[in-house]
Amino acid sequence: MYYNFDTDDHGTAVGALLVYAIYRSRDPKRFKVSPDMWGIIERAVKSTSKRAADLGEFMEKLKPKLSCSTIQPKWAKTIPDDIMTMKQMPDGSLLSVEDKGQRQFLTDVLNETDHQLTLDVLYKKTALVILLVRDRIEREKPYEAKFEEVINCG
Repeated sequence: MYYNFDTDDHGTAVGALLVYAIYRSRDPKRFKVSPDMWGIIERAVKSTSKRAADLGEFMEKLKPKLSCSTIQPKWAKTIPDDIMTMKQMPDGSLLSVEDKGQRQFLTDVLNETDHQLTLDVLYKKTALVILLVRDRIEREKPYEAKFEEVINCG
């Protein structure tokens, strides 16, 4: 499982994470839930991935189609909160540092993935990517109230 998506394929998970982050960051007043909403998203992902040269271009072209002005860091989170990391000091000793609350911006994901492979997955396996996004959203429904608190506070 990568990035809380039910897949063992890294490229597929990266594609799903990009779609998820853009979908969650959309303006819900402009892009409303409708019976054909996921069909619209699937068609937008397929057409955008077909024409994009890299994932940066994919995101730039998909965002307006989903009424997303900017990707919000809370939806781009790849590392869970309360993770301890080790920092090496100049004298060689290790210091544990808590990364609580550090915002993430997908830059780590975009730097370590093969853009062409992920674009191929987004184009050739669009339905799978959308199903992974929908599955994660369904699993998060019990926590929606907490998400709303975070949105209203930050």
